[in-house]
Amino acid sequence: MSKFERYKKKVETYIYPHKHCKNCGEMISEAFSYCSECYKKSKEKKKRFKRKEKIQEKKYVQKDNPK
Repeated sequence: MSKFERYKKKVETYIYPHKHCKNCGEMISEAFSYCSECYKKSKEKKKRFKRKEKIQEKKYVQKDNPK
């Protein structure tokens, strides 16, 4: 055994670059922050929240301008 062979790794396991979903922890690619399922769920929540805001704005407009 030469002096350089001594320092080589005997088992080479390559860890592929990846990330984990912020909500569920599923392994995803580096380009994303959430997996596809969690992303769909967050979009639905945002839609619900926007609808509630629009409804509240309509109520305020109606109170200010009674016809």
